[in-house]
Amino acid sequence: MSEMGCRMSRELKILPSMCDSKSLLAIPAVFDTYQNMATLHADHFEIGPEGMKRRNSFWVITKTRIHIDKLPEMMDDVTVNTWIQAPERASCERDFDIVLNGERIIYGRSIWAVISRDTGRLVHMAGLYPELDFTEPVPDDKPFARISKNFDGAETIGEYTIRSVDIDLGGHMNNVNYIRAMLGCFTTEQLAALDIHEIEVNFISQSYEGQTLTFARREVSGEDGSHAEIAALDHEGKAVFIARLS
Repeated sequence: MSEMGCRMSRELKILPSMCDSKSLLAIPAVFDTYQNMATLHADHFEIGPEGMKRRNSFWVITKTRIHIDKLPEMMDDVTVNTWIQAPERASCERDFDIVLNGERIIYGRSIWAVISRDTGRLVHMAGLYPELDFTEPVPDDKPFARISKNFDGAETIGEYTIRSVDIDLGGHMNNVNYIRAMLGCFTTEQLAALDIHEIEVNFISQSYEGQTLTFARREVSGEDGSHAEIAALDHEGKAVFIARLS
């Protein structure tokens, strides 16, 4: 593992626990890897789990987009990179890629924020990072999609009751577990038919142990082609999580 200011790189072997039914890196494991690298890098600046505990705060992801050209296979050796952009007032961007045999096969962008445990409100980014040379490239400059939160009339594809194993150190459902629960609404054949090459997710509000989420799906056509939009809805029908699959 190496740290170079705002960038961190790590060699990783794709192990069986990370793979899907085709022995490829599972999509939730891509997000797991992203989250793990973010934690390692943040810890380097003393704003990982222990650093946030001292600040009585915790990190949350608000938006993530992952683009997949190819998924590595079980036992492949890959290089995982993560790097940060200059922070905004109350959020920051973290980027990510996976490289196989010198070729970037997966890349992503995400927007993060810090929440105070005392107030439940956003914490300003000022002073969070040391002075760094923020010159790392953005993997793509496409803006995040605007996805309507109104899923009235959308097809219900499944329900999921949040369990103890879904809860993270923030006391709420871990962001990757929304993705696991969503993809678990499909059979392996249906997932293969979806042929996901890009997944963009918006984390809207927190969910807790014992809550039951309803997953609803709609098909949308636009200038960039057709895609599926899926929401996790709470008991009032409000979206707490939205994904765009294409």
